[in-house]
Amino acid sequence: MKKRIDHWIDGDTGIFTDGRIFRLAGVRAPEHHQFGGETATRRVAGMTGQSNGLVNVRRVGGSYGRDVVELRNGDGSINGRMRSRGYTHSGR
Repeated sequence: MKKRIDHWIDGDTGIFTDGRIFRLAGVRAPEHHQFGGETATRRVAGMTGQSNGLVNVRRVGGSYGRDVVELRNGDGSINGRMRSRGYTHSGR
């Protein structure tokens, strides 16, 4: 399904325009206030900004009231590109 991202909270968590909070599956980025957090947030926002925030969403689970999702746009997998840049943590 297609959805539009309203904004990013940090490098792995955001809010869709419908108000749903989501988390990227398999991606672990620092919180916005932690070292490297602003960079991670800018990086993922840049990836989705290319498509004006419009992404294909596949829900793969839930965690703490958030959807855990895989996102894609015309440039490919957002999750995969974040992981390839080192934003990964085993077990998530």
